[in-house]
Amino acid sequence: MGDSLAVGVGSSNPQELGYTPLHHETLAEETGDEVPLIRLGLSGETSESFIGDHPDGDSQLVRAERSLRENPGSFATLSLGGNDLISAGETDAEREAAITQYGQNLDYILGVLGDASEPRPDITMLALYNPAPGSFTDEWTGRMNEEMRAVADRHENVAVAAGDRAFEGNEEEYARHSEYPWDIHPTDAGYRALARAFEEAR
Repeated sequence: MGDSLAVGVGSSNPQELGYTPLHHETLAEETGDEVPLIRLGLSGETSESFIGDHPDGDSQLVRAERSLRENPGSFATLSLGGNDLISAGETDAEREAAITQYGQNLDYILGVLGDASEPRPDITMLALYNPAPGSFTDEWTGRMNEEMRAVADRHENVAVAAGDRAFEGNEEEYARHSEYPWDIHPTDAGYRALARAFEEAR
């Protein structure tokens, strides 16, 4: 579930080299059995659009709740928050407001998903990595991650994968931003690092 990171945008082959298929492959190897994969991510998704109605059908939250209800006890991953910051505006007040709203939205999302089935799903969120260290993004990705972790702590079935720590010191290799300043998505190596972060969080 989630945004373009869940889709695998930026990898050379999103269907095989994004963190979603890589982590799915690890789960299948661990269980020694076939593990069904349901991909719901949408590029550009924010916490608002995740909840809200879409002109072409149900929101991602509605589709995710339905999928979890049909597959009790699922393991789910969620990448959400980067686009909330990107679209927040350029002032500190706008970014503050975006983080506050994100926290409220996320608390609601995790509550709905957690109640979707019995047994409850295990949900792992992805902490935001910082594609451009040494800039204003240091503070704001950090504060978004603080909010994410605080909300996740209120939900017993939710863990946070340390995508932020996985990228520290490796941004030039893991993020496309260093070569393409308009692109914040991971490289293939970056997606492998995110997949490992999900594995370590379980």
